[in-house]
Amino acid sequence: MTPQGIPSTYNGKSLRWTWAYRDSTGAVLGHVVRFDDAEGHKDVVPFFGRNGKPEGPPEPKPLYGLDTLPPPNTRATVFIVEGEKATDAMNALGLPCVSSIGGAMAAGKADWTPLEGFHRAVILPDNDSPGETYARDVCAALGRLPGQREVLLCRLPGLPPSGDVVDWIQGRVPAWEGFGPIPREPGDDLDSELREAIEEHLEPVPPEWAAPAVEAWEPPVPLDAAQCPVWPRDVFPPDVQEFVDALAAATETPIELPSMAVLAVLATAAQGRYCVMPEPGYFEPCCLWTLCAMPPGSRKSAVLRHATAPLTEWEIAKRAEVEPLRARAESERKTLEGRIEAFRRKAAKAAPDEVNSIMREIEVLEHDMPAIPELPQLWAADVTPEHLAVIMAQNDDCMALLADEGGIFATIAGRYSGGVSNLDIFLQGHSGDAVRVNRGSRDPVFLLHPCLTIGLLPQPDVIASLQDKPEFRGRGLLGRFLYAVPKSNLGRRTLDAPPMPDDVTHAYAATIKGVLSHPWNTNAQGGKCAHVLTLSRDAFAAWKRFARSIEAGMGPGGQFEHLTDWAGKLPGAVARIAAVFHVVRHAAGEPWQCPVSIEDMAAAVRLGETLGQHALIAYDAMGADDAMENARAILSWISREGLQEFTRREAHKAHQSRFHRAEEMAGPLEVLIERGYIRPCPRATGGGRPSTRYEVNPASIRGVANG
Repeated sequence: MTPQGIPSTYNGKSLRWTWAYRDSTGAVLGHVVRFDDAEGHKDVVPFFGRNGKPEGPPEPKPLYGLDTLPPPNTRATVFIVEGEKATDAMNALGLPCVSSIGGAMAAGKADWTPLEGFHRAVILPDNDSPGETYARDVCAALGRLPGQREVLLCRLPGLPPSGDVVDWIQGRVPAWEGFGPIPREPGDDLDSELREAIEEHLEPVPPEWAAPAVEAWEPPVPLDAAQCPVWPRDVFPPDVQEFVDALAAATETPIELPSMAVLAVLATAAQGRYCVMPEPGYFEPCCLWTLCAMPPGSRKSAVLRHATAPLTEWEIAKRAEVEPLRARAESERKTLEGRIEAFRRKAAKAAPDEVNSIMREIEVLEHDMPAIPELPQLWAADVTPEHLAVIMAQNDDCMALLADEGGIFATIAGRYSGGVSNLDIFLQGHSGDAVRVNRGSRDPVFLLHPCLTIGLLPQPDVIASLQDKPEFRGRGLLGRFLYAVPKSNLGRRTLDAPPMPDDVTHAYAATIKGVLSHPWNTNAQGGKCAHVLTLSRDAFAAWKRFARSIEAGMGPGGQFEHLTDWAGKLPGAVARIAAVFHVVRHAAGEPWQCPVSIEDMAAAVRLGETLGQHALIAYDAMGADDAMENARAILSWISREGLQEFTRREAHKAHQSRFHRAEEMAGPLEVLIERGYIRPCPRATGGGRPSTRYEVNPASIRGVANG
């Protein structure tokens, strides 16, 4: 059966055989396919992409036969041949074997690191000059791997010109065509004969092939402030976690993106109705500020649309209920206003003794004037600071700003107010402190317990640009956000992911709408107020341990020493997250009747620990200099291409859009040298003025140090 996406014909030739490249677990990475015509001409084509288009694997390229290798140990031998046919033949006879893709001249582009744990390697070259070149290149590649190993050659006897182990087997089994299973006779000793032939013809690698001794590499110093951590997959209550996982799969986005969008939506539903008291006298509102940075084309809009759909549906349903009442109230007001105007005209012409009576009529009508119900609104994408206070007052002191861009930062910085920033309503909306707004041209606004949730999905450049607004950090705006900076998967998506399951979407929507239907608590005067959530004993102990660990991390030498403005708010944010999880878990019940459990607090702590690592990455991006950013770009190129050496001229050619002149690369290259990713090679003598050549730390190729 033809694997999915591989055509049955190519360039007029018919499919002859397919070799599946797999990783060490057996997962398929791609295929190499042979097509033949009637005259015996062949095409060998890689298919490592989708949609049936020829596409080679990314470099460094995977080895063929990885799934056949035993666990490396001191007694294990790995065999290396040229070509998939020969590899299959060796493995069929019980000799663990690998090869590289692309033929005799492409050994240097392969990823040989899976062989570094084997202490003995035997290379079986083809019987021709390219075969010798291939064996020499493989020997050099093995010599660059960490550790020590014995590398031997075996030139099988009796091979025809350009022959290999397949020809050796066909000399003993003429009926075998070289593809598929080798026909065996019961009791034959073909495998033993091959092993004996190899052992009898083993020879050391020629001395001139041996790689010169090189200075050992130290582990490189990471370019990032922190490694991108593994995102915890089991923090949300079940129905919500299932939705987050399905949304990540359907949109082919990193799990951080839907997680942060959904976290903001959950806070939007819970804020105002709930606050949490981690310990006596200390209260935190249930609003959250989240920010997940992803590059353009990452399907942020689709993620936000799915995540906010229940909020929009709730607004539409509530507006349908309110609009008839609103229309009735507007009609009554117009009638009463008409009557009031008529009385005023009458009063203007009335005798003095009649005016007081008319004015009393007007007072009664004004007292009976119905208020026009506001149309419910849970969230907006952008709003001016002045109007934000107004719409919060119209919606129980609550509002959410949810957007797939970072334009709100420009608004806060004064885009609509002549460059004068207005942070107060945002800062108070996060902390829950009372707000009083008095403007000469507008009615005063008073918010007793404001709750503002923000969920942003901007481009990474937005984070970097925040360093240009020192007031944002100085007044604590940036310290209130929970950051996620996941690695982009652009260029690695399948583009044929399954759609969102309806039952998962419906369960998520029911959860959000269930929270929005919870009744408000009431104060002594009968007004709306928040239900106060407390922590169970175990939840409090877990939260306190976490708070103390963060406190220690803000001390001299701690990981948050330079980030105290953010880390100081993290324990409060974790308490808020645990409370939100608790409310969502009891969406169909009465969350105020029981304390926050250790389960939800433990989940919030795990998420908080992860967000701490992401905050280090985000703040590093805010303060990054050009040399560091350019060093990361060069390192990414080195790793992507699997380079073991390169010249400055080659690096400049690969980055001409970033560096107009080769001299501009001096700073970034010096950063990579200082941090142990590369080192200059000794200059060759004579022969003009060669470009500076650099040797690459093997860890740079594997991407170990830079995640």
